[in-house]
Amino acid sequence: EGQAVEFEVVEGDRGPQAANVVKL
Repeated sequence: EGQAVEFEVVEGDRGPQAANVVKL
């Protein structure tokens, strides 16, 4: 929470999920 992150949204089994999360 409150951290800057960069990620990609991909379609998972249960809907959109965050992938390749990188803390900046």
